[in-house]
Amino acid sequence: MQNNSLFQQTKLSLIRWYVSIFSGVITLGAFLVYEAIAHAHYVTINEELKTVTSTFHNSFEPLLKQPNKLEDTVTNIISDLCLLDDKCLGKYEKNQLIRQENYFFHFFDLSGNLIATAGIDTDILPLNKSQQELITFRDKKGIRYRKMTILLHTKNNKEWGYLQIGRSLEDFDNYVTNIRILLLLGLPILIMTIIIASFYLADKAIQPLSIAYQQKSQFSADVAHELRTPLSATKATLDSILLSKNYTIKDSQETIKTVYRQNQRLITIVNDLLILNQLDNHKSNINSVSKLYDKKINLRDIISDLIEEFAYLALQHNINLSSQFLAKESDIFILGNEEQIYRLITNLLINAIQNTSNNGKVTISLETNKKEAIIKIIDTGIGISKEEQKLIFNRFYQVNKARN
Repeated sequence: MQNNSLFQQTKLSLIRWYVSIFSGVITLGAFLVYEAIAHAHYVTINEELKTVTSTFHNSFEPLLKQPNKLEDTVTNIISDLCLLDDKCLGKYEKNQLIRQENYFFHFFDLSGNLIATAGIDTDILPLNKSQQELITFRDKKGIRYRKMTILLHTKNNKEWGYLQIGRSLEDFDNYVTNIRILLLLGLPILIMTIIIASFYLADKAIQPLSIAYQQKSQFSADVAHELRTPLSATKATLDSILLSKNYTIKDSQETIKTVYRQNQRLITIVNDLLILNQLDNHKSNINSVSKLYDKKINLRDIISDLIEEFAYLALQHNINLSSQFLAKESDIFILGNEEQIYRLITNLLINAIQNTSNNGKVTISLETNKKEAIIKIIDTGIGISKEEQKLIFNRFYQVNKARN
């Protein structure tokens, strides 16, 4: 069945859909995760820069006395402070207020002229007097920075000048680059896993359809076989009439009886198919079907009648046919279709008698278990192999494949 082109095309279509949808979802998810991580770190850096700027603002202003002039006491806060005219080594020493080694400090006078620098060595950008505005720039080495400018006041609340505080984004860029590389390397592995899983899921999804298709094909073959026998017999009877030259009224009557029997058999087969169709659709049409199976049935009477009916057949096969009523109740009633229950037990009895050798024994018993009625038909016949026992409830299944 797996070689059927329709199922192969359906399976491949399912695989394509699975791979496309899951790959798209995972790719989108990876992108969103990357953006969320990058955004969270970016927000953290901004908040950190604002906090550092506010801290230095509050620490510097009590020390400043004259506008545009840095007091020596400022070096107590920033030990590597380098005035513009001094020869500084450019070495950044850790200070007491912050432990990060990726900050720079640029001091400007009110006219926008650089007075002093501290922290890491980076390009000096023209003063941007837009206070509290976070600006990102890139130096000549390609390293990105995030900076912020604030206006400083003296302790007499006069405008002193401007402080430009910036932070290197090199560690942030390296981190998000590593995350991006990790996601890019992981995506192909995840997509390959999705492809493998898609084959498995598609196979699981197509399996019920394959089984249903196989059952439908088997059902069609069985129905064709069952219909072919009465149709062939009818055709043979009619052919004999057409080929016969001396055809009497008696022959016509016999022919009509034969055609009638075969027609009745066809009607029975069609009715059985209609019943099977009703049972198959009982979930969607349970009310209309249940009305056909709500008659009260006495199982004890049915079994007693069947024992009497098949006594002669059992005697012909030299088989001991008996019944056992193990239930405490004298009568056991169920709701159902009496004709079909009768037919069910009849088929089982015929099967047991036909497959039991001479001097064998067939026993039908009836017992109850809580709210269940249990009918057992036990014979001393050839039995059914364990491999085929699980298949006996498949529709039209026959252990003996040769239909003679």
